[in-house]
Amino acid sequence: MKWIRLGLPLLVLLAAALPLSAADVKIGYVDLQRALNESNRGKKAKEEFKAEVEKLQAQLKRKKDQLESLKEQLEKKGAVMKEEERANLEEEYRKKLRDFERDYKDSQADLQRKDSELTGAILKELQEVIQEFGEREGYTMIFEAGSTAVLFGAKAADLTDTILEEYNRKKR
Repeated sequence: MKWIRLGLPLLVLLAAALPLSAADVKIGYVDLQRALNESNRGKKAKEEFKAEVEKLQAQLKRKKDQLESLKEQLEKKGAVMKEEERANLEEEYRKKLRDFERDYKDSQADLQRKDSELTGAILKELQEVIQEFGEREGYTMIFEAGSTAVLFGAKAADLTDTILEEYNRKKR
């Protein structure tokens, strides 16, 4: 009974103070994927990555064409070749096939590393801009849109355009 007499007024005070403190809370969110794709540096990085992909694809295509040429030779002339000559050509084909498979895997790893380098650097810069913006504008929290923690975000709380403008201005 004593607890109810002391606890009830305290509960009323806490409930009354809650709306006042909630008014001071400023929350926003940023679509980092969109900011990454639409920022000037993000667009440049995407073009750079695309050029790297095309270069590696051209190299792999040349090697694949060589492989197909060797395979065609084996199929057309293999039956009339001397045993030793055919064995040498088959060995050359197997070696080039292994080289091609290794080069393919290496190029995939290179592309993943390049993508991580390009996007990682830009995301780090975006985080810095968001941090500065949040502190300067008095935000309590800024969430990443699309993360599992944000279930709803009013358009007014979307800071992506503002962050994009500020990032592009700072990172020309």
